[in-house]
Amino acid sequence: MKFPLIGKSTLAALFCSALLGVNNTQAQTLTNNATGTHNGFYYTFWKDSGDASMGLQAGGRYTSQWSNGTNNWVGGKGWNPGGPKVVNYSGSYNVDNSQNSYLALYGWTRSPLIEYYVIESYGSYNPASCSGGTDYGSFQSDGATYNVRRCQRVQQPSIDGTQTFYQYFSVRSPKKGFGQISGTITTANHFNFWASKGLNLGNHDYMVLATEGYQSRGSSDITVSEGTAGNASSAASSTPPATSSSSSVANSGGVLVRARGVAGGEHINLRIGGATVASWNLTTSFQDLNYTGTASGDIQVQFDNDGGSRDVVVDYIRVNGETRQAEDMSYNTAFYTNGSCGGGGNSELMHCNGAIGFGYTYDCFSGNCSGGSTGGGTNSSVASSAGSTASCAGYVGITFDDGPGANTTTLVNLLKQNNLTPVTWFVQGNYVAANSNLMSQLLSVGEVQNHSYTHPHLINLGYQQIYDELNRTNQAIQNAGAPKPTLFRPPYGEVNTNVNQAAQALGLRVITWNVDSQDWNGASATAIANAANQLQNGQVILMHDANYNNTNAAIAQIASNLRAKGLCPGRIDAATGRAVAPAGAVASSSRSSSSTSIVASSSSVATGNACQCNWWGTRYPLCTNTASGWGWENNTSCITTSTCNSQGAGGGGVVCN
Repeated sequence: MKFPLIGKSTLAALFCSALLGVNNTQAQTLTNNATGTHNGFYYTFWKDSGDASMGLQAGGRYTSQWSNGTNNWVGGKGWNPGGPKVVNYSGSYNVDNSQNSYLALYGWTRSPLIEYYVIESYGSYNPASCSGGTDYGSFQSDGATYNVRRCQRVQQPSIDGTQTFYQYFSVRSPKKGFGQISGTITTANHFNFWASKGLNLGNHDYMVLATEGYQSRGSSDITVSEGTAGNASSAASSTPPATSSSSSVANSGGVLVRARGVAGGEHINLRIGGATVASWNLTTSFQDLNYTGTASGDIQVQFDNDGGSRDVVVDYIRVNGETRQAEDMSYNTAFYTNGSCGGGGNSELMHCNGAIGFGYTYDCFSGNCSGGSTGGGTNSSVASSAGSTASCAGYVGITFDDGPGANTTTLVNLLKQNNLTPVTWFVQGNYVAANSNLMSQLLSVGEVQNHSYTHPHLINLGYQQIYDELNRTNQAIQNAGAPKPTLFRPPYGEVNTNVNQAAQALGLRVITWNVDSQDWNGASATAIANAANQLQNGQVILMHDANYNNTNAAIAQIASNLRAKGLCPGRIDAATGRAVAPAGAVASSSRSSSSTSIVASSSSVATGNACQCNWWGTRYPLCTNTASGWGWENNTSCITTSTCNSQGAGGGGVVCN
């Protein structure tokens, strides 16, 4: 089914039809197309037919309901102009996977004319599944991974009439659930990542937290507000060592809790192994609350001062290198439903005194965890230096684009001094041809791969031109004494069918990155090191061998941070695009035998001292409820025994601790 997004017909109606232009503060219900301001928030409501309606409530709150009698409708509250805001939202989104609907931050810019979406949740259809679009990789923000795609609309309605324009999408993975919902969208993270891919925005017009429905039924009750980056708690912790800064410690040991109050003054405890290890007073804005100790065991976030209008919203926790969403947890004794407290789980809301259970500190629901010190892991098997081939808890891809050149010798020496090897160089063919004497230095610390000959925007070239760019680079690399490349990183991360086909014809796997250091964008050495600290097992970071002194200055801290997490530099597997152990290294679990007892009550996937699937060098849980293939149980990725054992030579198979 073709999903008619907002720009298809709504905006022409919104800007060309008679508008209500409501500006007062009283609640009211809209049944006709309208835009305006209400209680200090911009709003928009549009439908092409049917009974959809939208209620303007106090502040940033709006309600909506629609039935199958409505063909297409959209509405929401936000700001005009939009821009780099921290957007908080909460309320209820009442659809299911069978209904064609979405909840998203939605906006427009001019010069260039761009329609953009940050998709938080959707039903039967992913709005970014547009034909002919281009994928631009993914990045992490606000506790989730967002997949980025660009699509084009040709001579379609827009805020400036019928035009041809691009749409930018960031789609949350995993998507938020249905029913009670809340979250934070740091829009600057999306705008900056888009810009790093050449997806630039113009002058901002409106931006709203929108609900849309297409030939479906549902309702929503959403409140939107503007937050601040890096909110810190104003209340002191009563149980050290806990902090309320915005810096995440959860990837290097400890637990981060992201939560807010509804009225302000709510009090929560972090309980691990049956003991309270940290306590915080909440404000009405989301805060990142950090516990930096080493307690081990069952994790619970407990609400203990219910009364009046006090309620708590827990977005997620971070522990053991992974994010665990509250709505994925089945244990919530503070949730009020069916007329009583403790009525069920899978909700972010805590209405009553009670707790949400998040499993054990040493669980790994995602299959990709840091194996940090929290949770009883011994880390005794972790190499003392990141460059060693001794056992490591996991491997990451350290990559540098655009060399070799004047900076290469300095960078190579820093990598050796800090044992941050091996690395992967994605080189430009013309620079290799001009600096072939540097090839031996590159090879002394890693592998050399293809990054095109002249660094053009390949998506603007024809197939043969793209093929020539890649082929000339392969030849330059081999002429300088390196093996034939197996990987290709496209300039700017831009990929289309011609790029993929040209790379495939030359035996190259196209890869981009999981984490962008932003060194190309003037990031400080500290910011670059912090970006690298987001890396999880199998992931790849983008950095550059260029005149970026801050990249050089960050090497020592990057190496230190990786060692603290038990992660080692690895090679990038051409079969999977993931970082795996270099030749001679042996990956092993960083958990001691005393810390491998799983299953958490919130997951149906066993990943403990039984067996796991070694999938091309990375371990994943084995499915317990799925007969074959890959399974998704409670949003947890797992692989069945039959599929795991079908990889063939060099792939892997079921392994048991």
